[in-house]
Amino acid sequence: MSRLDFEQQAALSVLSPLADYVVNVGAEKTLSHYSKAEVIGLVDTILKAYHDTLKALYQTEVPF
Repeated sequence: MSRLDFEQQAALSVLSPLADYVVNVGAEKTLSHYSKAEVIGLVDTILKAYHDTLKALYQTEVPF
């Protein structure tokens, strides 16, 4: 599997955690009404899901 395939899978992996986060903040709340802490939480949620997926995908790759 190519690096691009891994990145696409990782990008798709953020959708469910992102949806959960938005529902917890309040789905009716627009992004412009998020507090600074909520925006940081949103970014953290996305980055964690993305990086965790990449880490899992690359675990099986041979480094050479």
